[in-house]
Amino acid sequence: MSFYRKNYLCVCEGQQEEMYLKRIALLLKRFPESVVTFNTLIDNPYRLNKAYEEYDHAALFDFDFNEVEFRNNIGICDKLDKKNRPTKRVYHAYSNVNFDLWLILHKECFNKSVSVNHAYVADVRRIYGLNKTDNIKKESVVKKILNQITIDDVKKAIERAKIIRGRKIADDKKQIGTTTYYSDPDFSIDVFLERVLVECGEIK
Repeated sequence: MSFYRKNYLCVCEGQQEEMYLKRIALLLKRFPESVVTFNTLIDNPYRLNKAYEEYDHAALFDFDFNEVEFRNNIGICDKLDKKNRPTKRVYHAYSNVNFDLWLILHKECFNKSVSVNHAYVADVRRIYGLNKTDNIKKESVVKKILNQITIDDVKKAIERAKIIRGRKIADDKKQIGTTTYYSDPDFSIDVFLERVLVECGEIK
């Protein structure tokens, strides 16, 4: 019998992303055959400059209508990835505009551009059966959302993110380092998670 063990160091923008990764790890756990561990901390991608662990790293962050910081975060990950190959990979795993849309994609095809950060909140509440006044950033509410997410939902979110990217117009692309990105909706978290699922054998 072969045993698969994989560690990732993940810097998360907030509690929502950190709890999400713990949910993914739980869904992927097939003890003792396969265990994926996300070692998480809440910080910004600059923290990865001080990370010396010899396994893959990722930074989860949002656009949040701050293009300067967003581009800086992508640039940090790109530079560290180039510097550390082939010993380890450093992934950016962004959501544009924010993580709320990524949660929506687990359950629905959704391709709506927005102009304010709270624009997806009503749809998250609707899709996950929450009350109209629930704070979707509150720990107990985040747990309610994550408990409804399965590994098949994660795979669907990855595919839906690919479809969104595939519909982008080439003239709208922007570049930072080796990364091409677009205005919302746009993601790279799907690329990171697909790599995680492929490496553990969940996606063939």
